[in-house]
Amino acid sequence: MNQSMLLAVVAFALVNYALKAAGPVLLHGRTLPPRVSAVIDALAPALLAGMLVGSVAGPHWSNLDPALVGGLVAATLAWLARGGQLGGVVACMLVTAVLRAVL
Repeated sequence: MNQSMLLAVVAFALVNYALKAAGPVLLHGRTLPPRVSAVIDALAPALLAGMLVGSVAGPHWSNLDPALVGGLVAATLAWLARGGQLGGVVACMLVTAVLRAVL
């Protein structure tokens, strides 16, 4: 991961934590409508997915790494199988390592 990508991830994490901390303070115990809550919950994964696609594929899809794509598919399948975040990370690492050794 290059330095600019790491800086972007850290910046998004800090903004995410600041927004999550400010929400309860500003709402004073009130709840948001379900549609607004759904949009807020989807923002962080959508931003991360966009950064991930840009990092994995590169400009004009020139840096596409088949081993990393296989690892991401494994992480997605682990998440869909309710493996949790740790299960997804472990699946991604294992499949990527195996594919890199084979390819």
